[in-house]
Amino acid sequence: MRKIVGFSGSYLLYFLADCVDILMTKTDSRRLFPLYKKLLVRSADVENWGGGGGAWGAVWAKHR
Repeated sequence: MRKIVGFSGSYLLYFLADCVDILMTKTDSRRLFPLYKKLLVRSADVENWGGGGGAWGAVWAKHR
């Protein structure tokens, strides 16, 4: 159950970050970048909490 909640929460936060990115692109503004960054970090935190290995787990595994 924890994995499902972690994945769902992570996906939702990532989706919101994508929406903020689209808004920044359309308005050609970087004022929302702190919010965008915070959403991405929280997304990875929630995925780690759920036991999913983190958003970048596969990338870091190749470098070790």
